[in-house]
Amino acid sequence: MINDQVQNALMNEIKKRIPKNSVLVCKLVELLFIEKEAVYRRLRGEVPFTFKEIAHISKELDISLDAILGIELDKSRPFHIKLPDFAYPQENDFSMLATHIEFLRSIGNMTHSEKGIVSNIIPQDLFTGFESLLKFMIFNWNYHYDLKRVKAFHELALSKRLMDAFKENFLETKKIKTSYYVVDNQLILYFVNHVKYFQTLRLIESADVRKIKTDLFDFLDYIEDMAINGCFRETGNPVSLYISDINITSNYCYIETNATKFSLIKTFLLNSVTSLDEETFEKMRNWVHSFIKISTLISATGEKQRILFFGNQRKIVSEL
Repeated sequence: MINDQVQNALMNEIKKRIPKNSVLVCKLVELLFIEKEAVYRRLRGEVPFTFKEIAHISKELDISLDAILGIELDKSRPFHIKLPDFAYPQENDFSMLATHIEFLRSIGNMTHSEKGIVSNIIPQDLFTGFESLLKFMIFNWNYHYDLKRVKAFHELALSKRLMDAFKENFLETKKIKTSYYVVDNQLILYFVNHVKYFQTLRLIESADVRKIKTDLFDFLDYIEDMAINGCFRETGNPVSLYISDINITSNYCYIETNATKFSLIKTFLLNSVTSLDEETFEKMRNWVHSFIKISTLISATGEKQRILFFGNQRKIVSEL
């Protein structure tokens, strides 16, 4: 029989992901194919979850079996990675995108929500609002991720369904109540260098480079407006933009709400490994805020540094 410690650990992990009880009950009915009353008996502890049920719930809700069985090492923390195919998405890929958007939508309804990002590339929740930049990032991702299906930029066709999902992602992230971005001072240069590289391989035509260049200028206008006003134009929610005084070697993010503490490490340009472990969250949050301490704030203040930064970025784009 599965002991009480495992049952309690499972319930703690489930409630981190689905804090609202009515939603939780419906989700477990759907996952386990049992009646509501049977679910209520399990939630009240009158009937234990079977190991088969625990395994199925863990798979569907991305819960680490090692964590709930208590067999992970003290220095080992559970992380999960999902790998949707962005270039040629199938139904399960759209399902993963929809789950992420639903998670963001739930955050937007919280009374408290906070996000912190440290990034050496253009943050995903900012570039997804610009079609050519999004298409280039998916093209770049596909080039490295799936060498068997490498196509020229103009041959990559993104469906309306995929574009709509990313647009919704772009809007939902702006509903987070407080946001901190720490970006590498060379992030536009890194992006431009990638475009130039694919130009030399003749995988991007001149007409597409011009579209990317236009979107880069529009993107810079967007984040400069965000920096000047200290908020997102879509929602008015406050955002702090920092320029790192040192080069950033990887990409980190945390999201905190009344009910959830969530950590992400960016992988493969567009994917992330994620964790709901609270100790991992605290370390991630501390890591992000340590970068804030050694970075220059250019939103709603630091006018001289802000003008200099955006002037340099536009100069880099103009040379594309």
